[in-house]
Amino acid sequence: MEIIYVISKLIPVILVIILSIVAGINARKIGYSGILWFFVSIIYWPFASLYLLASLPNKNLDKRRKQEMRLLQKQLAQRRYAPTGSSSERSRQTISDDPTIRS
Repeated sequence: MEIIYVISKLIPVILVIILSIVAGINARKIGYSGILWFFVSIIYWPFASLYLLASLPNKNLDKRRKQEMRLLQKQLAQRRYAPTGSSSERSRQTISDDPTIRS
């Protein structure tokens, strides 16, 4: 009987620790300190921490977007115009200007 009582008291503690670990892992994935969020989850409440994490911006994604933007701007700055008379010159005629063939 005493073992059942101890187990019934340990189950909520174990669930809080597991949810805090999940919060820490998710925080780490989106660019925040996993250890800090683990402790915040244990002290505060894991469900609230997970909800708050879901509403925060993804730092890793923002960092990747900024890096891609710098790369694209660098490539655009290095891009040169094709010389006139080259194959990159487009004609002003469109598809709708082509004559239609009727039988």
